Amino acid sequence: MTYSRRNFLKAAGSGIVLTAVGGEAIPAALAAPLAASPMTREKASFLINGRPLVAEYEARTTLWEVIAVQLGLTGTNRSCNKASCGACSVLVDGTPFYSCHTLACEAAGKKILTIEGVGDEKNLHPLQRLGHARVAADCGFCTAGWVVTAKALLDKNPNPSEQDVKAALGGHICRCASYPAIIRTVRDSAALLRGEKVPDEVEPESVIHTRLPMVRDYSTFGGHLPGDEVIEGQTIT
Repeated sequence: MTYSRRNFLKAAGSGIVLTAVGGEAIPAALAAPLAASPMTREKASFLINGRPLVAEYEARTTLWEVIAVQLGLTGTNRSCNKASCGACSVLVDGTPFYSCHTLACEAAGKKILTIEGVGDEKNLHPLQRLGHARVAADCGFCTAGWVVTAKALLDKNPNPSEQDVKAALGGHICRCASYPAIIRTVRDSAALLRGEKVPDEVEPESVIHTRLPMVRDYSTFGGHLPGDEVIEGQTIT
């Protein structure tokens, strides 16, 4: 056989051991490019927020893709997609997991809690109700993740200290830097769940008072009244 690329590929495909130019034998299995094999598909049931749901997916599919894309529970956000920010967190058998880096097959048949199972508009969980009152969310991207993680903390520790809350939420990043309000929300929610009285409506913990000269002496929609002072964080009557 004369050596050529055509004959090389033909012989490799038929399983013949070829001899390289240098005289060394090359197994055909190593010489020929491996053909892509179809990705394994699976079908499994998931107990999500108390409801049994069935999904079919490829073996490489993440839990977030099953939850948000296939099953339509879009409250769980996939933000960094690198298991770094915590926005996609869900509870699997009571333990927080990053759903963007958890394979669906790892959670099949287990109890999964997403933000949709924490509360709804008619029955808000204290974490949601107090979080809104204390402005513990701005853009909202991280909210679903830290709320379910905080719920897991409160389910196991009904009276967490500030350090306990910080340790539990250490894997969550808030791009709006609402950390003080988030910590306060978790601790106040714990107190409320213990039966203590906690005020729903509170003033923000800080007030920004800025003196800015007005270029014009009139107010526009969404702006502030004429003058040289802007006060944020308090109700002006």
